[in-house]
Amino acid sequence: MSQKLVITVCTAQRPKMLQSCLKSLDNVIKPEKTQIVIVVVENDPVPHFIGAAATELKEKFALPIFFHHEKRKGIPFARNTALEAALEHDPDWVALIDDDERAEPDWIEKLYAACKEHKAEVANGPVRRIYEKPAPHWWKSQLLKPRATGTVITEAPTNNVLLSGRIIARDGLSLRFDERLTFGSEDIDFFRRTHAAGVKMIWVNDAFVEEDIPASRVTTGRLLSRMHMAATSGAYNSVLREGRLKAAIHFIPKSGRRMFFGFLATIFGFVLKPFSRKRGEMLYYYGLIRLMKGSGNLRGLMGRKHNYYDKIDGH
Repeated sequence: MSQKLVITVCTAQRPKMLQSCLKSLDNVIKPEKTQIVIVVVENDPVPHFIGAAATELKEKFALPIFFHHEKRKGIPFARNTALEAALEHDPDWVALIDDDERAEPDWIEKLYAACKEHKAEVANGPVRRIYEKPAPHWWKSQLLKPRATGTVITEAPTNNVLLSGRIIARDGLSLRFDERLTFGSEDIDFFRRTHAAGVKMIWVNDAFVEEDIPASRVTTGRLLSRMHMAATSGAYNSVLREGRLKAAIHFIPKSGRRMFFGFLATIFGFVLKPFSRKRGEMLYYYGLIRLMKGSGNLRGLMGRKHNYYDKIDGH
């Protein structure tokens, strides 16, 4: 019996990246006895891919592509619209990939085969990051963490993942992204709840996608803002799931430690820079990162949102 597999892509104001992503998806190896369709959700008040523009793009590819529009700005809004659009095709499986990524030809085949072999309902794979411009020497890039395929995981991002249609089906678990998390962590939260519902989730070590990192994303201000955003969303997520009191008990001491040692590190780093520039900068920016994380935790506890995703990197 044929299995229906829907690949979803959320996009906003990055037509070149989207076309590159779709081209890679059009070249994926289709697992045996499956049908593949692609759902694209444009998250912008005014859609670009409508009418003739959508038709022109569809004609470039062999796989069927369906365009949808979500005018409310925010990643969880777009992702939920993508899930609803996927359900229109009665999917057995739904894959999620970002518009700034390109899938390896065997990407979906690897995820699908691993789910079958390990009797899992979620499979998450690695992202190989391609930098337009090298990140500063003090920045610890997100490195791949090799793990054996089939390793059970308890959370996952949405940049390289396959999930059973049962997880989102109305007669299944009917899970959706929390639309209060408009500034980060909505994917981690979704899959933590998926795991809590008893779903088996696994890592697939050789199901690669490549992500383009524009130069604008590795500027000092942008990198520090990302750290601030991640800490903000993490604390805010804790408030939503555990209550403000329990979150405060956990994050206030943690924030205090981060800010105290961050302040000391920035001072010592600043003093050290004239004598040992590289070591001084390493210490200085280590301190700034800790200050960003500490202040971000407090911001999240107060329920104040972050604007990191208001700026779009790439084209």
